[in-house]
Amino acid sequence: MTLIITNTNIFFDIISIGALPELFSLDYKICTTVFVIQEIKQSDQKESIEVFIRAKELTVIEFGSDEIDEIEEFKTIKNFKGITDKSVLWKSMKLNCPLLTGDRKLRSEAENQGVEVHGTIWVIERLVEKNLINLARGVHLLETLKQVNSSLPFDEIDKLIKKYRKGDGGNMGTL
Repeated sequence: MTLIITNTNIFFDIISIGALPELFSLDYKICTTVFVIQEIKQSDQKESIEVFIRAKELTVIEFGSDEIDEIEEFKTIKNFKGITDKSVLWKSMKLNCPLLTGDRKLRSEAENQGVEVHGTIWVIERLVEKNLINLARGVHLLETLKQVNSSLPFDEIDKLIKKYRKGDGGNMGTL
């Protein structure tokens, strides 16, 4: 099973569109860092994530003081305010695994460092591709995503929506 490290904004997007259980149905070992978990403050979001931590479907990576020092000293082209983004990038590099983020600056830095990086749209594509959701649900999630996150590439989302609608012969059925 492929390991994948997830950043905070992916959780916010996935929770906002109502697809958290689907995320964990993907064939990935989903991990995040303790710093990401600490950024999730809203009680309903926190509880949603904790369900998957308790079920051992989400692995939370803790760091020792030496590792924290290493993360803080980790040289990046982009300047990161806190340790959270650096922690997920550093860990994905150490584990040689993909990174999930919707943060442009982190995405750019990850690509510059040679890390495979994906976002929320990619997650929805995988759910459809693996038949974990049908095309109608894929369209619904993408349309909802456009409503909850205005910083995403709407042209890419619209192309995918169009593709999914064509793929069902115009008959989207029910969610």
